[in-house]
Amino acid sequence: MLIGEFAALSNAAIWALTGVITKAIGRDVRPVHIVTAHAWTGVTIFLIAGLATGQIDDLLATGARPTLILAGGALINTAGAFVFWMAITRGSVSRVYPTTQSVFILTTVLTSWVVLGESPGVGVAVGAPLIIGGVVFLNWHTKSEEGASISDGGLTVPLLAVLTSLLWAGAFVTAAEALKDAEPLAGATIRNIVPAVLYLMVAIFVPSSRLSRVPRVAYPRILLSGVLFAYGAFSFVFALDRAPAGVVAVLINTSPMWALGLSFIFLGERLNRFRMFGVVLSIAGIVAVLALG
Repeated sequence: MLIGEFAALSNAAIWALTGVITKAIGRDVRPVHIVTAHAWTGVTIFLIAGLATGQIDDLLATGARPTLILAGGALINTAGAFVFWMAITRGSVSRVYPTTQSVFILTTVLTSWVVLGESPGVGVAVGAPLIIGGVVFLNWHTKSEEGASISDGGLTVPLLAVLTSLLWAGAFVTAAEALKDAEPLAGATIRNIVPAVLYLMVAIFVPSSRLSRVPRVAYPRILLSGVLFAYGAFSFVFALDRAPAGVVAVLINTSPMWALGLSFIFLGERLNRFRMFGVVLSIAGIVAVLALG
């Protein structure tokens, strides 16, 4: 069964939906509020799930090496998350996702090969270029849109997106390495405990970062995005535990395709023939990875 591969696909779809919901929250909510809410919602859900399923012992039994690797990766991932939400609050969802994920695909497949020793299979070799081509077309602007794209955050947005992808590539490799000696739920919990404690310390010394400063009208959407984030965090480590890292790296990066459709439905962002062709290429890439492995 392709349970790991489908977990990676669901991660991509939910991650895109999280971005759309967060974008709809508005500019009154700062990136630090978003990542803080996500971290604490995630760790709360994972601890409750561990207690309910009797897997809390797996967390306590996790060795020092995988714990330290997961913690280090969590710090890198947290930095990437903060930079990502800076980008998403400054630019359009359909612009930030393609830039981030196209660079991420290249770096994660390469690092999985070099660091983890997992050479790309036929499916990855065929599917990755298709998905990369898809994200390029998903980010393609027509002449009538060029003016809007220039004013949409300028060069800051794509630079933030590239930095995000490089940070997340490092976090990806550390997670894949640590999960060789850790259970998925324990791994997801550790990866969320670290930023949760970090943001608690920030809130103590920086009052403006506290969730109490968030407008109450934004609470439901922030909570919903936190629940979706928790699913995404767990489905990521679950996919890495059940499927090759290179395959997971490619499939989780189909989120631009999902983000395009969701941003069109919920945010009213425009579609064009180039972006539709990008969707076709992305779907072809998914089929290639699933069929060829």
